[in-house]
Amino acid sequence: MKTLLFLILGLLLCSFELNACENKGPNIILFTLDGVRRQEFFKGTDPILRDQLPSNEPTSIFKSLWSKQSNQGIIFGSSDHYQIASHVSVSLPSYQALFTGHANDCKDNHCGTIQEKTFLETIAQTLKLPAKDVAAFASWEGLKFAVASDASKITEVIYPEIVNFPKDPVLMNLQHQAMKDLPTWHESRKDQYTFEMGMHYLKNYCPRILYLSLVDSDEYGHIGDYPGYVKSLRTYDSYLEKIIQTLNLLGDYGKQTTLFVTTDHSRGDGLKWTIHGTDDPVEKNVFLFMKGRGVHPIGLTNKSATHANIRPSIEYLMGIKPTGPVLPHLSIQ
Repeated sequence: MKTLLFLILGLLLCSFELNACENKGPNIILFTLDGVRRQEFFKGTDPILRDQLPSNEPTSIFKSLWSKQSNQGIIFGSSDHYQIASHVSVSLPSYQALFTGHANDCKDNHCGTIQEKTFLETIAQTLKLPAKDVAAFASWEGLKFAVASDASKITEVIYPEIVNFPKDPVLMNLQHQAMKDLPTWHESRKDQYTFEMGMHYLKNYCPRILYLSLVDSDEYGHIGDYPGYVKSLRTYDSYLEKIIQTLNLLGDYGKQTTLFVTTDHSRGDGLKWTIHGTDDPVEKNVFLFMKGRGVHPIGLTNKSATHANIRPSIEYLMGIKPTGPVLPHLSIQ
């Protein structure tokens, strides 16, 4: 009997949580997956690397996206017509270019904090949003050098700290667990904790802009663990489905939200899959999936664009003057 009562109470709390969002206007979710190749996104597991995987493992990876979501949004990049905005296919330069809308002089992961306002700061300032309405969750520590020139204007939950946020017991508990369960690589927490933090924040604080960044994929790539890399991508596919399912349960808030999903850079072809940051143009060819408010659901498109179009597109969708050309197939009329 007690078990049944707890189950009913849990369902009621979940129902309350998923319907608590007040619709204050258009919203954005930007979801980045670090170092994901177009091969695995569009085609599935690499035939050259198949011997590293169990023989009975399916070749498809982003199965839920392609079977359930692709025709409900837009996907760029299938024909080498979508690239990063930075000069080099390295994480921090690419993230900084994505958040500012153009390449800068950053050439590696050690160039320091972005020196100009990012779209997170500009939108927060223009729309007079409180810091809790513009939130950045990231597994990799380096993202704190890309999301804002002044982090006091946003809520920053980037490894290893939680900045500008009240003592939410769920977030603090997840942070505590994450710090006791760090991955073998350095400068990041495991993605599972970052994702749980971000989803808790989405359901309970209903931000106008939510940035969610995961990094396990890139780390598995650097250590040459192809099975681990593929497993992380399958997990990302399930995470994407959870985000969309959650938005579908959030009423008008979900209907007023536009979702962007992309990566910071690609990787080398075939046996060079573990590396990036060379002059090989294949590392700059990436993908972008968009779904939700303002997006014409046409599926795959051959239109050309770059990460430089993401900032102005988000500004346009949020109702402020875009700082550059917006992505094709967007309209809020």
